[in-house]
Amino acid sequence: MNGHVPQQEDAEQIPLQLVSVERCTNDVPESNELLQPETCTPSTKKTATLKLCSKTVFWKCKLWMLITSIFLLLIVVTIIALTLHSAVYIDEDEYWDPESIANGNHHNFSGILNIHCENPEPLLSESTYNLLSENLHKRLTDIYSDSPALGRYFISAEVISISDGNNTASYHLWFSVPQDETEEFMKYRMSQTFVMNILRQNIYDQEEMYDLEVPECTNLRLDPTSLLLTQIQPVNTKG
Repeated sequence: MNGHVPQQEDAEQIPLQLVSVERCTNDVPESNELLQPETCTPSTKKTATLKLCSKTVFWKCKLWMLITSIFLLLIVVTIIALTLHSAVYIDEDEYWDPESIANGNHHNFSGILNIHCENPEPLLSESTYNLLSENLHKRLTDIYSDSPALGRYFISAEVISISDGNNTASYHLWFSVPQDETEEFMKYRMSQTFVMNILRQNIYDQEEMYDLEVPECTNLRLDPTSLLLTQIQPVNTKG
């Protein structure tokens, strides 16, 4: 009895599996796929997805057409929004009125700076002092006119003199600031400490005086530790 029952179960299972495979191959209706759904799942999912995408939503518009149109519309709207934002947006830090600066309050700074050189001659010639003065003037002008923080307010720089012996250069800096600038700006940016640190950082980056050859004084360089700056009382140009 016990050995005969498994044979009957095997005989019943074989036709069931054959019928299930045959039904999956011939794409029978979904109601017949309940025999073995795990063998039909991949093909039925793919077929169902294709049928869903091909479904007509309205008129002749398919579902896949609607999804693609919405996706393209979002891309176009994003591009238009970014374009309009870049055209309308004005960076207040980059916008400035040259006329308001020209008619603003002048701020004058007076500073000193030592110029060192190796193997100096006992007395430098007048032409050498002129070269040193021109080079320092160019450097001061380049530093402050190219400064992102103070470049728009910078007017001019002038080397007043270079003393004999210790080669200490004295110079002046002029800035013009609009009268409507905030108190915070005047306290932190247009201060002698901030103005001096811009020059000091540049000297630390490059102490040697560039594009300058003086036979009387080799290896010319600026001394950042000797830098001093004094702010003179602001003058109102409108009186």
